[in-house]
Amino acid sequence: MHHIKNNRPIIGLPLLFCVVMTSFLLAKSLPVQSQPNTEINGTETNTTYLPMLLNQFDSSLGIPIFGLQMYGNTSDSSKYHSYLLESDASWVRVEISWATVEPTQETPPVYQWGNLDNNLSAARPDMGGLNVIATVNGAPAWAAAEATGPITPDNYEDFANFMGALVERYDGDGIDDAPGSPVVLYWEMYNEPDSNSDTSDPNFLPPVSWGDHGDEYAFMLEEIYPAVKAANPHAQVVFGGIAYDYFKSNGGKFVDSFLTDVLEEGGGDYFDVMNFHSYPAFYPRWTTNQGPGLLEKANALRDILASYELDKPFIVTETGWHDNNAPGPIIPGSPQIQARYVVALLTQGMAAELDVVIWWLLYDIGGSYPYDAGLVTNDDTPVEKLAFQVYQDVVAELLTAHFARTWTTAETGNSLMEVHQFNDNVLQRTLYVAWLNRVDTTATSSLRIAASSANVKNSITGNEFVVSDGNDGVIDGHVTITVGADPLFIEVEK
Repeated sequence: MHHIKNNRPIIGLPLLFCVVMTSFLLAKSLPVQSQPNTEINGTETNTTYLPMLLNQFDSSLGIPIFGLQMYGNTSDSSKYHSYLLESDASWVRVEISWATVEPTQETPPVYQWGNLDNNLSAARPDMGGLNVIATVNGAPAWAAAEATGPITPDNYEDFANFMGALVERYDGDGIDDAPGSPVVLYWEMYNEPDSNSDTSDPNFLPPVSWGDHGDEYAFMLEEIYPAVKAANPHAQVVFGGIAYDYFKSNGGKFVDSFLTDVLEEGGGDYFDVMNFHSYPAFYPRWTTNQGPGLLEKANALRDILASYELDKPFIVTETGWHDNNAPGPIIPGSPQIQARYVVALLTQGMAAELDVVIWWLLYDIGGSYPYDAGLVTNDDTPVEKLAFQVYQDVVAELLTAHFARTWTTAETGNSLMEVHQFNDNVLQRTLYVAWLNRVDTTATSSLRIAASSANVKNSITGNEFVVSDGNDGVIDGHVTITVGADPLFIEVEK
């Protein structure tokens, strides 16, 4: 397990990760090697280079929160697989279809697992061994009027049987496992189930979801939860990532009462992990400081669960931004803006104490979809974007860090400045991540931090420099740093 917070378990920590992290942190080293024999003053010598051991180890570090979205094949036959591994993400989210596995209703059920095995391959030890969040979607026509809508009442038992067989196949127990024995523990029940769009509007697809049927979604969770736990007690039922924005009352397609409708029907007893989506396009609803809004949205949703006396781990299975200037959003896209949002959204995810943050997505979709939101292109040989490199840097900076606190406006001196403070016991440092909102601002502001000196890195340009007490003309035990739209990593030795 992770640590225990407020008497509830945090998402589990696989043994493999413990071993890998221990090896990485305790014995990250050069390989053992020797120079050829030499003579010094007539004595033959041999120089051997031994592994370098770090002095610090933080046993409270859990699985890093950083993840990416993929669709379809996640095996090493995918042209994106190497980029998935090189990103240093610990999680990958993949959508799966019940209809694909069980297209026809038969007794006993006949499941066609081939495509699914391919889609979940990233969980195989020989394919990266990533933590996979599988989004269960797409009911067969014989079980639901709409693929993404409520299950026909007579077919809930079929769905529960499917979920039991699904979880069993990917539990890694050596019995009827998928090829390579992938272990998948996180099962997300539909994508944005709070959607309920007008079937006459072709811009909103799929045309029907669960949004106006919170009571039926709660019943669905109650039906499948025992089957999931019976197949693998360690499996986690994940609430479908709700958009919780662009509500129908404002001309959108999402039902603002969906979550409370589910909880009113007792659905809170039948999921393990709460889950939402957060996109900066909707920041005005959540924040007055023009920031990304993820942190504030997480706090608002936590308050809703707390009103039902529920305390569950929180994750985000979609957040992101595009690098092209596509029409629509109030903030245009560019490579720099996308990269800035990589830092800001992942940092806010840490500040919100989320257990997973999935960047949507690893690669551009292309076709008629107007937003190039991937970290790499979809060319025959994908090309890494600026955002990909920045993603790697964020993971490297925050991998061994614990969130400490977010600075107040009184401390930053500017209501548009965000400063998030982290403690790093492994690297023996205090780390600050600071930026000025909005993401496209050209303004700057001064930040004062108590320190004799600080190492500063611009997360977008990679430029590094040292700021010392007195650089501002006054020696007062503080360093003064100029902060703008590019997030800064500010490191102070403990």
